[in-house]
Amino acid sequence: MKLAIVIFVTSFLALPFGHDNITLTGYATPNQFQIKQADGDSSKSIRIINASLLKRLPAVLRDLSAALNDSMFQVGLLLGKNGLPIYVYDVTCNSFENWASVLYRPGDTIYHLKLNRFNQQATDKALAATLIHEIMHCVLLDIYIRAIRKEEKALTSIMSFGLNKNDTSSFFHNDFFVLMNNGDDGQHELIYQLFYPQMVSLLERFARIHKGAFLNHSDADHLMWSGLQKTTAYKKLDDEEKREIQLTILEAKGIKLNEIEGDSYY
Repeated sequence: MKLAIVIFVTSFLALPFGHDNITLTGYATPNQFQIKQADGDSSKSIRIINASLLKRLPAVLRDLSAALNDSMFQVGLLLGKNGLPIYVYDVTCNSFENWASVLYRPGDTIYHLKLNRFNQQATDKALAATLIHEIMHCVLLDIYIRAIRKEEKALTSIMSFGLNKNDTSSFFHNDFFVLMNNGDDGQHELIYQLFYPQMVSLLERFARIHKGAFLNHSDADHLMWSGLQKTTAYKKLDDEEKREIQLTILEAKGIKLNEIEGDSYY
């Protein structure tokens, strides 16, 4: 298996728009947020360097970092010896179709998480959900890259996922490497299959720390579907639940219904 020259994954609302024209903004002075491991070695943790100009992002990152502490995403099997450094910045786009993306080039020592400046109109919970989604892309990419290099810890992580143990008929559909090489759609299947309940719990924990707890579990569950609307699991939901999910996402991201073209979004 060959690693592409540039790995580029995105978080979409699945809206009927074309590609964005992107303009880089000026950067703020980077601030670093470290999520400590239980052994106190922050070098082996998720480390977020914030260079974004989004005003509310530092507070969101602070509380999301606190929520990540002691979570399953700090477990040693998921992270390599150098931890997971993520550089966050923002760009100006001409639509809100693409909320965020992760960029990694072979040889990079850091993952670049690019935020659409339309995130300024989103609630803090929606912004946290977007960040959680993109961090999961970084976690998967990091495991994949280390596995390609034959790192034993990464290979053990993949084996522990157990995607193939009880479903030989769908071996190639569920195989980690096949899905990772299937672009956004494949990675989103992995994110849902491996991490979705924990992502919802992480979002709920963030909201409590951020002094804005969800009134009920379903609100967090619906919001965390953002970016995963093309997965097999989502397609199996009934139309009414899909509509509730979409309305929750739209409201949290500050999008009005009259800004959506056509009805294909539902």
